[in-house]
Amino acid sequence: MEHFIRNANFRSGADDFGFIAPTPGKPELHQASDQAFYTLASLAPQSILNIIGTGSISGAKATSNAAEVRVIQEADVAGYHATTLWSKSAQAINDWMNEHGYVSTPEVEKWAERYTARGWYLTAFKVIDRTKLAASTGTVRMSFRTRKPFNPFYVPSTNIPINGKGTLRVYFVSVGDYDANIGATGTWQTPQWTSAIPWDKADQLAKQVEIPAKAIPDRAQVETFVDNNFPRPAADDIYFTKKPVPLPEPPKPPTQPVLIIPLMAGLGLTAIARRRRDAA
Repeated sequence: MEHFIRNANFRSGADDFGFIAPTPGKPELHQASDQAFYTLASLAPQSILNIIGTGSISGAKATSNAAEVRVIQEADVAGYHATTLWSKSAQAINDWMNEHGYVSTPEVEKWAERYTARGWYLTAFKVIDRTKLAASTGTVRMSFRTRKPFNPFYVPSTNIPINGKGTLRVYFVSVGDYDANIGATGTWQTPQWTSAIPWDKADQLAKQVEIPAKAIPDRAQVETFVDNNFPRPAADDIYFTKKPVPLPEPPKPPTQPVLIIPLMAGLGLTAIARRRRDAA
């Protein structure tokens, strides 16, 4: 079970504004406190909270074959109206968004193909309060099952700015060290810093993101990854793989001289015995 907590800052002059987030399993949607990021940042000497979202879409209408889209759930959470969608067709997702007050482009449709082909869910978030389009909305927790922890990173080409980059800061809470790769093999970042999470901070963190305290295991730590060149072209999302624990060294075999000494003694005795018979 992955608990993905997202705090995003956006700016837009559109009448409607939102973004869409992929997950490998059906997400449970909950509001969380942005204080969770400050709790984790406090474990390092210095850290700046600034988590940038992965995708954005904004409003108009069209028509087509959106009937191929299954609406899994709808909820108002953290200042958004969220709709979780599932479809085998990226074009159907594109048509559904155009029919429901979003502007979708060929680039967004191409982006969605990656996730519809995998059978993933897509959750569209639309900002409810239009007066906050130049600020951040609330913090959202998406909890879902996944074979491998991931963080969205692949974005439509139209989301990549020509001038200026944002910052993606990821706090990864787990037991043990993990590698962060783009796709299967491409290295993303090494941790900027790693710190153990004391039990009192773990309890505080669980309350802030509204998960059971036992969901944060004993000996949990936080690895902090920072990318100051986001968004940018990428072939896939970020996946986290646990580093293998080094095995203890096997016991060393007896040293060679221990085996050689008895052999040399035996040869010496044989030579002495032969000289005695020759003398007789």
